[in-house]
Amino acid sequence: PPPLPAPPPAARAAGAASATDTDCVSCSNSNSSLAPGDVPFTQSASGVRYADLRIGDGPSPQPGQTVVVEWVGYTEGYQAKKIESTRETDKPFTFVVGRGEAIPAFEEAVLAMKQGGIRRIEIPGELEEQLAYSRNPSQRYSVGPVPSTFGGKRTLDFVLDNKTLKDFNRTLLFDVRLSNIRK
Repeated sequence: PPPLPAPPPAARAAGAASATDTDCVSCSNSNSSLAPGDVPFTQSASGVRYADLRIGDGPSPQPGQTVVVEWVGYTEGYQAKKIESTRETDKPFTFVVGRGEAIPAFEEAVLAMKQGGIRRIEIPGELEEQLAYSRNPSQRYSVGPVPSTFGGKRTLDFVLDNKTLKDFNRTLLFDVRLSNIRK
């Protein structure tokens, strides 16, 4: 399969709400710094922002089906550090849709994708605990994707545990490819 897209520029933090945003007007907003040709983010009712980088040509998953996704994660709001990439670990994330095995943002994004598609997911730092990982270290990795490397966990833990960071610096960005839907 083709490689996942390159990461976005690091300096896309807080900005004013755009016409594609809904309720979270105080959330960090990457649409405020789009360059010509960039795909704008659409915000869902939950606050997850997504941009389809490639629409798949296969079926969409249904609740109860097992999906296989490849992902690359970044701490977008804080120095754009890479969390992990399945291109480097060769460990795709497999989960059953609707069982709570994935962070809510992954569940929501994957349900609306078609197999073969690539979606960029932005989780505003202000909504990170609702849509991604718990700030409680003992509960953080109870759902996936879980970084498999020490460096990946350390990067994510630093952003989530650092009490000096403002919420917009906790914004997470994932590029997700829906590789397979298992029957």
